Amino acid sequence: MESRKLDDHVVLPVFYEIDPSNVRKQEGSYETAFARYETEAIQSRTFRDKLTEWKAALTQAANVSGWDSRTYG
Repeated sequence: MESRKLDDHVVLPVFYEIDPSNVRKQEGSYETAFARYETEAIQSRTFRDKLTEWKAALTQAANVSGWDSRTYG
């Protein structure tokens, strides 16, 4: 997503067997994974900043038109 912003690269997200809204809102398996990483982030400011960046990038990617494998074969 950073390359999209800085270098105007094209991003085409592919959502494989997951609802893009789960990615956008970090729900389901994303929520579980981020909850686990949150406990690790408490120990490291650098990791906490990265975690924030990852969440923002996922939200941005889910807002870009992409391919949903549940719709396309």
